Amino acid sequence: MELARRVGRLSSVGLAFVGVVYGFVVVLGIIVVGFDDPIVDPILAVMEALTLLSAPLVVILMASICVTAPHERKVFGVIALSFGIIMAGLTSAVHFVALTAGRQIGYFALEWPSIPYAVELLAWDLFLGLSLLFAAFAFPRGGIQTVVRWSLSIAGGLALVGTIGPLLGDMTLQRIGILGYGVALPIACIVLARFFGSQKTTSPAGES
Repeated sequence: MELARRVGRLSSVGLAFVGVVYGFVVVLGIIVVGFDDPIVDPILAVMEALTLLSAPLVVILMASICVTAPHERKVFGVIALSFGIIMAGLTSAVHFVALTAGRQIGYFALEWPSIPYAVELLAWDLFLGLSLLFAAFAFPRGGIQTVVRWSLSIAGGLALVGTIGPLLGDMTLQRIGILGYGVALPIACIVLARFFGSQKTTSPAGES
């Protein structure tokens, strides 16, 4: 259990760090090209590399949550891990293709509407949102675990709401999802790092 907590803390810190760096890179890209035009290389390539790095960190974090969850709540951890694996596989495929074959054939920009962008949003809005919500239920109420539940629930809920954007073809609504995994998730990871760093990771019997 101690090893799982250590891995959970490292992965949550790593994911928060990647999220902050990604945010700075996105702001830099917007400064360079503006809001109306898509971000291009080399800034786009850096963003895609950071996304590839974040995908396995999500899986590792969800595995740590699953292992450290109380026995009666491990089912939520397993579900969260399963959705996290799907999310990581989808987004990794999109960005690996974009960084390799996509650039060689001259088609690598994630612009809406496009199939790669739809798959990317499926990963981050739907499957990551579900993963975060079920991960929240893996924590019983009480102390810092209540804060963890709320932070994960907010991040997951915002991500899921972002799914409305591509469904309706209104990408302005999709920005709600960006708030989920771009802002709320790094904050949740900081809370998780504190949780994993604490000695007591389970609530007394009877709390739910």
